[in-house]
Amino acid sequence: MEENQWINKVLVSKTFAQKEVLKGLLKFLYEASKTAQNLKEADIAVDFFKRGKEFIPGEDTIVRVTIYKLRALLEKYYSEEGKKDVDVVEIPKGSYAVIVKRKTNKITKWNGKSGSTFIILIAVLLISCLANAYLLMMIKGSKTEISNPVWSSYIKSGQPVFITLGDPFFFRINHPSLGHDASMIVRDITINSKEELEQHKPLGLQEKESQISELNYPYFSRNNLWPLPDIISVFAKASVETRLQTLSESNIDDIKNNNVIFIGNINSFSWMNKFLEKTGIRLHNNPRSIEILRGKNKKVFSVPEMVKGNYVDYAFLVKIPGPNNNLITMMGDFHASGLRGLSNFLCKQSSLQKFENEILKKYGDFPEHFEMLVKVTSYNYSDFDTQVIYFNPLN
Repeated sequence: MEENQWINKVLVSKTFAQKEVLKGLLKFLYEASKTAQNLKEADIAVDFFKRGKEFIPGEDTIVRVTIYKLRALLEKYYSEEGKKDVDVVEIPKGSYAVIVKRKTNKITKWNGKSGSTFIILIAVLLISCLANAYLLMMIKGSKTEISNPVWSSYIKSGQPVFITLGDPFFFRINHPSLGHDASMIVRDITINSKEELEQHKPLGLQEKESQISELNYPYFSRNNLWPLPDIISVFAKASVETRLQTLSESNIDDIKNNNVIFIGNINSFSWMNKFLEKTGIRLHNNPRSIEILRGKNKKVFSVPEMVKGNYVDYAFLVKIPGPNNNLITMMGDFHASGLRGLSNFLCKQSSLQKFENEILKKYGDFPEHFEMLVKVTSYNYSDFDTQVIYFNPLN
C-alpha cells in the first residue's frame, strides 16, 4: 500500500470515529509533510486552529495538547484495531512531521491517559505511581481470587476494565472588559457540553462582544482521584488490566463496547446521563440534588453549593448491562467525600461483608445489576461514616 492509503486506513478506522479535530489535524500534518514543510507550533496554531497572529505558545497549549492526544490515539489504533498493519503512521516526538514506516516488533501499548497542565499533572503522577505499584504486585505474585459482589463480574469477564474519569466542562472567554489579549477560564455547572455552550450565552455576555470557545484540555477534581486507589487495587490483586481515559476523549461507542467504570462529579456526567434513563436515579445541577424514583413516588436528596467543616454528602452507584454484553458502572457525588466513602465501603472487606450479608438476607442473592445511594458524613472532605440508605435490584 502507498503512504496515503495507510493514512486513509487510519482516518476511516473505528478508533478515529467521531474524532474530527484529530482526523483533521492528522491530514493537515500529512499534507505539510508531503511538501517537506518544517512546521512550527505557531504555524499549526494559526493555519489549523485559526489562532491569531499574536499566538503565544507559552500561554496557549492547544497545539501541544492536541498533538499529544493524536499520538496517543495512533498508539491505541496500532495496539488494537491496526495491530496487523504492516506499516505504521507516526509523528516522532520533537517534530510535527507525519511519517509512514515499516512496523517494528515493539509497539507502545495505549493506556488511555491524557496529558495536561494544572491539576491533571497531579492526576498523572498519582496514576503513574499506582500503576507501577500494582504492576509490581502482579509480577511478584500469582493471581488472587477476589470475592467482591460488586466487581466480581468484571473480574470473571477477563476483559480490560476501562476506568473513565469525568472531566468538568470548562470554556474560555475573551471579552473587551478583560483588557487587550486577556481571557478568562470559566466553569459553569449549567453548561456541560459543547452543544450547551453554543445554546447559552454565559455570564450574560453578548456574542458580538465576546469570543467564547471550548477549553481543549481536561481538568480533574478530587472526586475522580480519591476512589482510584481502592478500585484499582481490587483489579490489580486479580490481575485484571485497567485502562484510564477521560470522558471528553471518549465517545458513546467506547462506553457501549467495553467494560466501563465511570467516576465523576455529578456536574460532569454530560451524555453519560443517557445511561441513567432506565434506572430510578435522576441528577440535577440547579439545585444540586439526587432524585430517587420508585413508581409514582420520589425522594430528593440535596446538598449545598459550598461546604465547610461538618457536612453530609451523597454518592450513588448504578451497575447496568451494556448493549454489547458489556458492563457499565456509574459512580457520582457532589463534594468528593461521597465517592471516597463509597469506594472505601465497597472495597473494605469488613464493611463489604456486612453489606453483602444484608443483601443476601433480603433478596436471596446479590443482584448482578442494581442501583444504590449512600450517605457520607464528612468533615473538610474526609469521610467518617458511610451508610447505605437506598438499594434496588435492576432487572
